[in-house]
Amino acid sequence: MYRILYYTDRGLRNYQQDCLYIDGKVVQSESMGSPEYTEKDKDDILVAICDGMGGLSSGDIASRSVCESLGKLKIPFSVEGVYKALYRIQLDFMKLNIFNSGTTVAGVYMNGSKSIIFNAGDSRVYKITDREIIYLSHDHSYVQQLVDKGIISYREAFYSPYRHYVEFGIGDIFMEDWERGVKPYIKNDYLEKDQFYFICTDGVNDTLKDEEIFQILHPDPFKNAEDLIKELDRRKEDNYSFIILSYS
Repeated sequence: MYRILYYTDRGLRNYQQDCLYIDGKVVQSESMGSPEYTEKDKDDILVAICDGMGGLSSGDIASRSVCESLGKLKIPFSVEGVYKALYRIQLDFMKLNIFNSGTTVAGVYMNGSKSIIFNAGDSRVYKITDREIIYLSHDHSYVQQLVDKGIISYREAFYSPYRHYVEFGIGDIFMEDWERGVKPYIKNDYLEKDQFYFICTDGVNDTLKDEEIFQILHPDPFKNAEDLIKELDRRKEDNYSFIILSYS
């Protein structure tokens, strides 16, 4: 049984550029008002979040198009299968009548307790255990490069004025990167009992530090999601969206 809770809000932006994909359902809303909870009794499930690039054209259309494309594909449960699906979505994006546009994507594809984590851009996937929150995905961003090179720490990256500089994703602005071999970050994972995946756009993790997210959601993210929304609403600037996913 999969348990899912999700929420999205446009924050203080003029319009919503985030979009959610919840196992065949596409959600793009100015504000949901309250989180939605659902349970799925099935073999596998796919959830994802997309964040249209701010400052570029048609970010809302870009994010929604990727979510809609995820629902049209039959994706084999493998790292290679997920990569091929994302590359197919990138190629299909190039056929759209929008230009100078792009979006991030981050998600989890589960088959039982086994999972595949994926992301392109700076939307994130975390795992929440009984003791910590673990950053599983890997940003495609200028600041992440600085962290990878040891120039700044992961903690320092939260305060960097350059943390919004995204260097990869899906969209026509990234086609040259795909062609020269840049790839989404994709890895296998495993979800144990009483663990949760937390997928979010940068409107969440640029507002709250990882430890703050953990402190608010622990020990039961489903019960404490409203507290997270209240804190995000108090500090909000950007669009923000998140998905909580568990398996039992």
